[in-house]
Amino acid sequence: MAAPASSPRRYRSSRREAQAAQTRTDILTAARELFESAGFAATTISAVAARAGVSTQTVYAVFGSKAKLAAGMVELMEESADAAQWRARLDTERDPRRILRAFAEWTRAFFVASKAQLMAAREVTAEMEDMAREGNSRRRDALTELIGRIGATGALKRDLTEADAVDRAWMLTGLDTYLNATAGCGWSPERFASWLAETLEQQLLEPTAPTR
Repeated sequence: MAAPASSPRRYRSSRREAQAAQTRTDILTAARELFESAGFAATTISAVAARAGVSTQTVYAVFGSKAKLAAGMVELMEESADAAQWRARLDTERDPRRILRAFAEWTRAFFVASKAQLMAAREVTAEMEDMAREGNSRRRDALTELIGRIGATGALKRDLTEADAVDRAWMLTGLDTYLNATAGCGWSPERFASWLAETLEQQLLEPTAPTR
């Protein structure tokens, strides 16, 4: 007996989901371009809608507000920095030091790809503070999972709780640290990533026994 054909209703639902995801991406891309060129304060929802080729009502239906639109850009910024590739690498690493080095390199890649938007997020507006909070929250969630994996190997410093380890890593991987190193000290992003990996190891991991 032949296999039953796919349900037309399920097909239509999948197509609508794909269209909705594409519309969301188009809106975020348009917002990113306008925020970079005109600044956040000068960018209106109607301008974003026009750039994305949708109605203003569609933008509000998808995001609800300009603040939520700004917060949604964090995900787009991650994807523009090849987040999926970095997640896959972090998932496959088992050695704690290689995990921290990979996260340091991912931090560098994210900041390099997103510097324009992140600088805009430093504008003193409530909406951009929401965007910054979203980015900080996502980074803390990622670090909590990562530190949990490292803690399970017994590699964390003996006097350091996982919560304290997350706090230390979160402070070191923030935007201000990156800007102080690259803009303030003139470091290259690569030098920053190397320093960050070394510092994370020193702050979080038990030192390895010297080889004889």
